[in-house]
Amino acid sequence: MRIYLDHNATSPLVDTARAAMLEAADLVGNPSSIHGEGRAARSRLERARDAVGALIGVGGGESVVFTSGGTEADVAGIVGLGLAAQAAGAPARVVVLATDHPAVHGAAAALVARGFVAETLAVDGEGRVDLGDLGRCLAGGAAVVALAAVNHETGVVADVTAVAEAARRAGARVHVDAVQAAGRLPLAPIAAVADTLALSAHKLGGPAGIGALWIRPGVQLTPLTPGGHQEHGRRPGTENSIGAAGFAGTVSTLSTSGLEAVSELARRLERGVLAIEGGRVHGGGAPRVGNTVNVGFAGAPGESVVMSLDLEGVAASTGAACTSGSVQPSPVLLAMGLGRARAREGVRFSLGRGNTEAEIDRVIAILPGIVARVRAAGVG
Repeated sequence: MRIYLDHNATSPLVDTARAAMLEAADLVGNPSSIHGEGRAARSRLERARDAVGALIGVGGGESVVFTSGGTEADVAGIVGLGLAAQAAGAPARVVVLATDHPAVHGAAAALVARGFVAETLAVDGEGRVDLGDLGRCLAGGAAVVALAAVNHETGVVADVTAVAEAARRAGARVHVDAVQAAGRLPLAPIAAVADTLALSAHKLGGPAGIGALWIRPGVQLTPLTPGGHQEHGRRPGTENSIGAAGFAGTVSTLSTSGLEAVSELARRLERGVLAIEGGRVHGGGAPRVGNTVNVGFAGAPGESVVMSLDLEGVAASTGAACTSGSVQPSPVLLAMGLGRARAREGVRFSLGRGNTEAEIDRVIAILPGIVARVRAAGVG
């Protein structure tokens, strides 16, 4: 049986999400139609919206906009906030964290293509936000500041409150990528200091192809595309009702139960990694969510380690699924100050509630041999 340790890329679909999607698939009706079937479809969609709002801790209503996933939610939030703030007279500048997900950096690039200047906020060697550098980034003011609450590769938790407070003083709006935080951290304190917040269902055991953008009431957002009235005019097109139902079904299963067990398994894995000569944990000195362990083995390129693990029945990754297959060093590890060779050695293990002690012990048992073989092969 295979061992799945890539939950930060996607988590297995939970039974409640599958059941909710099957129920929604058996019903007909466009949420925009005014007949009985349409009204029933609208009711189901609004219940899903309320469920996502409850996950954030802010309630539903028109504050929650369904998207095609976390990437669209990030782009809609960052670009939408930036353009609206610029139109209101804010400086055409966007600030992003050096270790942020490609979706965040892609959104910043989209603003740059519209005449914005992008500032990259540095991190220290553990992946923590360099609050001293934040002053430099905000010195000339900004339209929007964006950062991830939890890093997708290392699991390092950002000091969102400190960044948001500084951004407010500079007159900037704040977008938070909470894709990796959902289900692992309370979201209400994060939403309390954010203007927009992005989520993705499939990171939580929901279906792929559905995400959400929460928009603080009263915050102006420029829609990315023109078109219909759906999602209160902020995301035109017929809604993905089946995906939204699956998202809501996933939310119903989330709780803090089981998180400590996952954290203990991750610590067990870390001890096994550090027992290997040349093994290290990236971001180990910073606050992290309990499910993510990013490691490296001196002289063993991460891509080769991951492929060898796969042959042994273990699914892990070298970083963001959006960049998997690339032989380039991890931008996250480079931003943390690792050299190119060390940054290519990164391997990410991300655990979920379904993982067991026996699975982790199996990984610990095979890792030394894998690392030795990769080193002996001299690849990279």
